[in-house]
Amino acid sequence: MPSTAILQTATGQHKGDKEQIPDYLIYETVRGKPIYYKGYREVLNHSKTFEEIKMESTLQAWLKANISGLLINLLVGKGYDVMTGELGLILSDDDKRGADISIFKSENLTLDEHFTKTPPEIIFEIDVVADPEDNDTMEYILQKTEDYLQFGVKKVIWIFTKNKKTMLAEGQSPWLTFGWESDIDLLESVSLNIADMLAKRQTKK
Repeated sequence: MPSTAILQTATGQHKGDKEQIPDYLIYETVRGKPIYYKGYREVLNHSKTFEEIKMESTLQAWLKANISGLLINLLVGKGYDVMTGELGLILSDDDKRGADISIFKSENLTLDEHFTKTPPEIIFEIDVVADPEDNDTMEYILQKTEDYLQFGVKKVIWIFTKNKKTMLAEGQSPWLTFGWESDIDLLESVSLNIADMLAKRQTKK
C-alpha cells in the first residue's frame, strides 16, 4: 500500500473531513509541510491523471530546452554544469525544492544518484507548477526565491509565460521585474534575451 499524507479538504467544515493524498502528488516539502502539484485535486477526483498535470505547454518546454541548450553551449567550456528537468535540491532537513534549470560551478557539483545539497550559481524557474497553500501564488514565488537566496544561490530568475515577464532576484540587490525584450545578465559575460530567442526561431521558419 502506498504511503500517504493527510490534508484537510478544501471544504474543511469538520475536523474529521480529511482525505488521503498519495505522496507521489507532493512536489516539494517546505518547513516540513508538503506542497502538492498544481492540479492534484483533479487527480484525486479522477478528472485528470498524474501524467496530465505534470505535462508542460509547448512554450514552457521550448523555453526550458532552448535556454538550457544556449547555456550549455556558452558555459560548459568555462567550468560550469547546466542541469535541467526538475533537479532536486535539499535546502535543509525540512526543505526540499525542485528547480527547472540550474547552473553550477563544475568543481562544486558531485554527480550521483541523489538530490544535491550544493547551491547552484543561478536557478531558472519557468512558471509555477505547485499548488500553494491558500492559492497564494505570489507568496509561494517570493518564499521560494528567498529560500534559494538564503541557501546560497547567487541569482534566481523566474520566467512567466502568461504575461511574458521575467523576475530577477539577487542577494541584497532590489528584485526586478521586466519584459522578455530585456537582456538578462548571467555570468561570464553571458546574457539572455527571450524575445530575441523567439524572434530568431520565427526567422528560421
